[in-house]
Parts: sequence; C-alpha cells; structure tokens
Amino acid sequence: MLSRAVRSSYVVAVAVFAGIAARLFLLVRSGNSPEGILGGGSDAPAYILLGKSLAEGHGMSYVGQPTALRAPLYPLLLAALRLLFDGQSLLVMRLLQFLAAIFTAWICGKTAALVWSERAKWPAFALALCAPTLIFFTSQILTETFTALLVAVFLYLLASYSLKENSKALIGMGICAGILLLLRFNTLFVPAIAAMAAFRIPPTAASFKRALVPISLALALVSPWLYRNLVIFHSEILYSSQTGTTAFQGAIAPEGRTQPQGLVAMQKRQGWWLSNIETDKAVRLEYPSEIELNRQARREAIRAWSELGFGAIPLLIKKIGYFWLSTDQLLDTGSFSRSQSVLRAGGVLIYWFILAAAVVGWFRLKKIAPRIADLFLLYAVFATLLHLPFTMNTRLRSPLLEPLLCILAAIAIVPAPESKEDFAQREILA
Repeated sequence: MLSRAVRSSYVVAVAVFAGIAARLFLLVRSGNSPEGILGGGSDAPAYILLGKSLAEGHGMSYVGQPTALRAPLYPLLLAALRLLFDGQSLLVMRLLQFLAAIFTAWICGKTAALVWSERAKWPAFALALCAPTLIFFTSQILTETFTALLVAVFLYLLASYSLKENSKALIGMGICAGILLLLRFNTLFVPAIAAMAAFRIPPTAASFKRALVPISLALALVSPWLYRNLVIFHSEILYSSQTGTTAFQGAIAPEGRTQPQGLVAMQKRQGWWLSNIETDKAVRLEYPSEIELNRQARREAIRAWSELGFGAIPLLIKKIGYFWLSTDQLLDTGSFSRSQSVLRAGGVLIYWFILAAAVVGWFRLKKIAPRIADLFLLYAVFATLLHLPFTMNTRLRSPLLEPLLCILAAIAIVPAPESKEDFAQREILA
C-alpha cells in the first residue's frame, strides 16, 4: 500500500503535468492567430489594433483618435513584439504568457510555503496550474495572464512584509501596484491594500510614512499615463475613458459579456458600443471624441441606476454570484456551442472546489497568522467592492483572485505546520 504522502505526491505530479499539457495544447493550436481556439477573446482585436498603432508611431489611438479605453502596458508590449518579431508576434506573446503562467504558479507555491509550510508549496503550484480560468487565458491575447502573475507577486510581498516588515517588500508592493495600474484599470484597490499592510494601530507618524511609500511609488509609475491623458483629453479624462460605459453596462448588462440581448439594450440607449469605437475603420470618425462618449455614457449610467431603485439590491446579489460563483459561465452561454458550454460548466465545478477549499484554508490561516489572513480577506473584499457599480464576471475575477484562492486552497489540504518554532514565529508576528 502506498503511503498517504506518496499518493499525494502522485496527485500533485499528475495535476502539474495536466496543467502544463493543457496550456501547451492551447498554445500550439492557437499559434499566431488573433483569437485563441476556445474563443472568448472579444477584446483581443482592440489590443492588437493598439499594438499596431503604437508600433507605427501613432500612439494609443484608433484612426488617429486618441483613446484611453484600454490600459497602455499590454498594447506597448504587443507593439514591442511586433517590431521585434513582425508576423510571429502573437505566437511569441503566447509563449511569454505560457512562461508567465508557470511562474505565477511557482509564486503561489512560494507564498503558501511562506505563510503555512513547505508541504503547501507544491499543492498550491499544482492548483494554480490547473485552475480552469488561468489555463483558458494563457492562449488569449488579453491582459489576464500577466495580471495574475503580478497579483501573485503582490500577494507574496504582502505576506512577506506582514511577517518581517521588510522595506524591500514594501517597495516591491508599490512597484507591483503601479505596474498593475498600467496593465488593468480594475486594480485601483491594490495600492490601498499595500498601504493598509504598512499601517499600524495606534497610528504614528512613522506608520503614515510607511503607508505612503507604496502609494507614492504606484502613483509615480502611473503618472506618465495620467499626464498624457490630462494633456490629450484637456483634463476631462484622467485614468480611463471606459468608466461611464462599464458603469452603464453594470446596470443594463451586468455580466459584462457581449451577449446579444445586453448589447442591443446598450446600443439603443447609449448609441454606441466599444466595437464601434475600437476599430481602424472610418466608422470611428462618425463618433465624437472619447471625452464626449464617456460623458454621455456617465449620464446614461446614472439614469439606469436611478431607474433600478430598490431593484439594484437583487441585481447586486446577482452580480456577486457572477463574480464569485461564476454563474455567468452557467447561465449566460447562449452564444457558445454546446461543447463550449459543457466545457465551461466543467471549469466552474473545478473552480467551486478550489473556492470551497480556499474558504477552509482561510479559517485555518486565521488561527496561525491572523494578520495575513485579514489582509488577504481585505484584498478580496476590496476587489469585490470596486466592481459593484460596474460589470462583474468570471473573467474580471480570475486574474485578481484565483492566485489567492489557490494559495488558500493548498493550506486547506495539507497538515498544519508541526514545528513549535513555526507556530511561535507566527504568534509573535501576528
């Protein structure tokens, strides 16, 4: 009879192999095409067009019209790869994302070992490699894979700083937060979490100074983008021009997916949709600048939310279900083939297992390292609250929260640290 430890090692090894094999399969089958074989990359054409525009020296624009609908870092990377590898740039991007996915899993393992024990390292690594959404995004020309990597690094630094209050970890959190702000607009809450990690009760001048370090670093990194928008959009747009339309969509088509019914409702009231604006065709010139488009969308968003009244409460509950339970992948798949719908449903079931294990893992971590557990919880709560007025779905959640869930799930399935020194260290630092 094989021992329990040996059986666990086999399971982890099989999971690691399966996760890597699935990613390689998707990479090879997707190749250099704009969209991955599983579909779902509706934003990919917009990123590819922006990369092309940047590579040709036209900046972040569509048909010469400046845009702030997308964060700039991913298009800049696409532009660099286009200049270096020309026609094979999308394949190279997928290769980079494949490597980033493996590094993400490795960082998750490192974090689990740091906050729990070495036994949690490889289970966390395996879970991060097998999480269905993280697998899916590896072959998509989208920001999710790099976002998940940076989130994993941020969580490691967050845990490291909580244990040792290392200034390098604090600086690292600020840098990581700044890069995330340039990669995805929905990471605005990340610098706040870094500041909270540095803050102490009762407050002191030193505590305030430490809390300002990651915020200042993040602001410094994102400042060129902010300055560019202030100049180009005449102080009308600072960070993103997508705020109004995503808030409107959050009330009309809250799952944030381009399903026909939601799209028709939005176009009828707003008069445009992103596909009308994010194009290199002359039709873009029929619409005003993003200053006016964002202003118009904000008005419609305020009106739509006002019309909901108390109906906003069940809507928000539904949106949280989309975000945390991936119900959008079960209930809103009408535009997908039957095989795609079944595949996505299977992915949801695997995710539910990871989520349930993560909840158990958080309670276990709370007993040994309460401060780290509280910061992890705050991170999850802030990520949820930020999205409530806007669209909420599996895609928005996965890069922000799957690394954390995989870390916590690994804690749930391995024994607690046995060393008294380990317990003593966590009790002192908690």
